[in-house]
Amino acid sequence: MRAEESARRVSAVRSRLTELDLDALAVTAPENTRYLSGFTGTLGYLVITGEREDILGDSRYWLQMEEEAPGFTLVQSVASSGLLVLLADRLKELGLRRVGFESQHLTVDQHRRLAATHPAEVELVATAGLVEELRLLKTPHEVELLRQVAGIASRAFDRVRSGVRPGLRERDVAFLLEQTFRELGADGPAFDTIVAAGEHGALPHGRASDRVLAHGDMVVVDFGALAGGYNSDTTRTIVVGEPTPEQARVIDAVRQAQKESMALMRPGVTADAVDRRAREVLAGEANAFGHGLGHGIGLAVHERPFLSASDQTPLQAGMVITNEPGIYRPGWGGVRLEEMVLVTEAGPQVLTPASHEVRVG
Repeated sequence: MRAEESARRVSAVRSRLTELDLDALAVTAPENTRYLSGFTGTLGYLVITGEREDILGDSRYWLQMEEEAPGFTLVQSVASSGLLVLLADRLKELGLRRVGFESQHLTVDQHRRLAATHPAEVELVATAGLVEELRLLKTPHEVELLRQVAGIASRAFDRVRSGVRPGLRERDVAFLLEQTFRELGADGPAFDTIVAAGEHGALPHGRASDRVLAHGDMVVVDFGALAGGYNSDTTRTIVVGEPTPEQARVIDAVRQAQKESMALMRPGVTADAVDRRAREVLAGEANAFGHGLGHGIGLAVHERPFLSASDQTPLQAGMVITNEPGIYRPGWGGVRLEEMVLVTEAGPQVLTPASHEVRVG
């Protein structure tokens, strides 16, 4: 990440600190640490005050922190102490009064240990979603990274789907997809690939198993790649052989729900309104989806905003959100279709070009 982008994001955090009457924010979530500093390791804390920004780490990451987060002052731990102790010591050294912590990410045990070691004069103040609010809108560079990783996953799917045939196991298809992600330049899968054939398709998050694909099976494939810290998430439903009339009808119904709800993914429309439209289209279908219609995606696979009845966030240009309606019938199977969608002033833009062809084998 370029230094000027890191500085812009830190400046935005400082503005929120002023609004909340906080002297500092302790950042402990890895995605938020990366977003603000550029540090890509798995363990490092940030302390951001009105005047300075520190990155706290142990010896495994000192060189990496210096290289990836040059705008931050490196505070090194000693071998005998963990980062929570180092964080408490740093808060004391800086003479801070009110320090925000990420209540969504700090565990109860971590909070207990931090509270037991930090100076009594320092008040720990729970904050929720302070950095996540900044992550709602993607910069053009972030959009390009998401477009690239979605392209990798889509090309991998198109390559693998051509070889799907009776006799393969669900886990074989998942393995081939994840292997192809890496061959095409990804760091790996964004999550455990879902391949759910036949009756397994009724499980929205079914695991790829030893079940063998047979002629006539409808197969839900939910896949995503990880590259450059950013994730993709796409779902296609395919049929091994010619779809039956009922399979084709249900796939078309889900596609229509996606089409009509996606048309609403424009600036100013609230997230719950998009979710509601998909449910209206599928109102006459038994076993229509019970999960949310979609979620933001970026440094995390699931992040704000969420297309659900409980999220009234107005959509804004620059958000990248999935749209994934489905129908899940126990004993019969399921259908889910998922796209990553960039919200723009000109309308929704799909970032996931994977083939929509249903028939395989």
